[in-house]
Amino acid sequence: MQLRFVASLLAVFAMHARAEPPLSVNPAGRALGEVIVTATRFEETAPRTAGNIVVLTREELERIPAASLPDLLSGLPGTHVMPLYGALGIDSVVNLRGAGNVGTASSNTLVLLNGQRLNPIDSGSIDWSLVPMSSIERIEIMPGSGTVLYGDRATGGVINMVTRKGQAGSSAQVGFGSYGLREASAQTAWDLGGADANLHVQYGGSDGWRRNSDQERYSAGGRLAWGQSDALRGFIDLSAFNESIGMPGGLWKSDYLSNPVQSIHPGDRSSREGFRIRPGLQMALTSAIDFDADVILSKDGRSGYSDNTNPKEQTRNLSRDFIAFSPKFKATYLFGGVRSKATVGYDFYRGSADSTTTPVTSDQYTQNAAQSSHAVYLQNLFEVDQHWSLSLGWRGQRLSQQASQSAYDGNPAMAGNSAATRSAHEAALSYQTGAWRAYARTGLVYRFPNTDELYGLDPVTYEPAFVASLKPQYGEIREVGASVTATHGVYTISVYQQDMKDEITSDPVMGGNMNLSGTQRRGVDANAKVRFSDELRGNFSLTRQEALVDAGTYAGYQLPMIPKVLASAGLSWSSGAGYVWSTRLNYVSKRRYGDDYANEAAFLDGYTTLDVSAAWKIQRWKIEARLMNLTDVRYAAYGGFGFNMNSFAYDTFYYPADPRTFRLLARYDF
Repeated sequence: MQLRFVASLLAVFAMHARAEPPLSVNPAGRALGEVIVTATRFEETAPRTAGNIVVLTREELERIPAASLPDLLSGLPGTHVMPLYGALGIDSVVNLRGAGNVGTASSNTLVLLNGQRLNPIDSGSIDWSLVPMSSIERIEIMPGSGTVLYGDRATGGVINMVTRKGQAGSSAQVGFGSYGLREASAQTAWDLGGADANLHVQYGGSDGWRRNSDQERYSAGGRLAWGQSDALRGFIDLSAFNESIGMPGGLWKSDYLSNPVQSIHPGDRSSREGFRIRPGLQMALTSAIDFDADVILSKDGRSGYSDNTNPKEQTRNLSRDFIAFSPKFKATYLFGGVRSKATVGYDFYRGSADSTTTPVTSDQYTQNAAQSSHAVYLQNLFEVDQHWSLSLGWRGQRLSQQASQSAYDGNPAMAGNSAATRSAHEAALSYQTGAWRAYARTGLVYRFPNTDELYGLDPVTYEPAFVASLKPQYGEIREVGASVTATHGVYTISVYQQDMKDEITSDPVMGGNMNLSGTQRRGVDANAKVRFSDELRGNFSLTRQEALVDAGTYAGYQLPMIPKVLASAGLSWSSGAGYVWSTRLNYVSKRRYGDDYANEAAFLDGYTTLDVSAAWKIQRWKIEARLMNLTDVRYAAYGGFGFNMNSFAYDTFYYPADPRTFRLLARYDF
């Protein structure tokens, strides 16, 4: 299947790569008037940046047969999505450019909402519920880049979700589907003369196909903006969510093969809630200088419970607070007669994570962690002439961290603190002529330890200890790429290599976390957006990647949970009568099991899924039917390797993915 797919993709490139720019697309390969935020942290129309930024517009998002927000990202170049369980995608992990294991992936892929980070200061998952699907205007993906502009966590790349702004109108949607799936959402927007506002609400629930995999979610959000001129604009974004989920856990191999529906932890539960407030201001100080600043205030809480079917029978309550302030300037000027654009900014954030754990068989204990970050950055784009542009960037960031744990069960209390400074830089050269564009770039990236990675055990006494020896990771990325805008589409390709030192990951032997001496990732991303006709469109992508440990204890071994091949083919056909038919085929090749750094186990099987949807627009109604995993493939998006206490031997375990599911949606536009 893999070879046939690659051959088909190459055939599409060969048939359509004619360098004849259509009127509706500019030479950078993006629709005219399309606004990009990720590349400069300012809203700009098709900036001349050195990189293949993938943009999913609202129209494209509505054509993708997807069950959740993370599912929308499946099939994009270099993007690997790992759903753990549940149709709502609450615990899905998204990683770019072979970030790796579940925890490692979420720590090396930076996820933004309107340009501001959603990643928590610990290794917790992204709160996807903060972003209802109906509120999204577009999604921007910048693989392998972003550390200079966004800092920590961006070593694999950046995903930026941009919500709708000031589009008057209202709609409501309801839906139901397999395994008790039910959902409802509504959104409305007003034009208030000198201001505009929008509001969206969402509900989702599912009984789940596995035992104890039920989920329920409520979320709401909105935006108020004022000031229509470029001189002064202000806004405030609000969002909140509440969710409750069952935690069926993974299954050891024998259980997975015999009955994947079961749960070995049928009493494990989790409830989560949180809110986020973001006021901001945008000003044109002069005709050549723009100023932008925003503040983020967020708080969330999580409660977890496990019963006597779990060796760690306990309750755990976690509270996290976060505040950030990000002023920045953009200036357009002449430097030696060369037109230049500079972005200069300062990023501050402070977060805390406080938890109380109550084990059934031992004493209650608390953990308190905090970190503060100060960073300055500069990016300058020199538009040398109509063909050549040079981009230079630099960031310096200092991070202070503290962590403490109370005494419990005969173990002494522990406390510690650390501070580290890291810098990143990037240099990129871009050339474009007519419909063709090519670029080359190189730079340094880094990541600091998360707060929960600071907790460990003393290797001699096995008592709780602050892991002061855990180093920040850093590395170099080199990339070349090209794109061409042809009569029937846009075609891009990127070739990259990333060499990391002291990469932070889990320690399968001692527990806790460790630094790998050296790792290397290299690969090729290719994408084709094809317009076969006014009615038929296609989106094809292929990623071929290698990820190895190249120094230290595990030198020569493959990194866990990184597939060598990711491929996708999507088609959508629309008629003048209001019908839209869409299909998407996703392929993920075999991978090493999670935490299997010594490559002791075999490979976790690859899989191919087929999703289809059909939508009908009848006056103000839109009716849509979706079939996910149409061929009912049994697979596990994530699997690990560890010690099975039941068999008293090392074994593989799995998180079974959902089988074939059906969903019917009805939307009314007022």
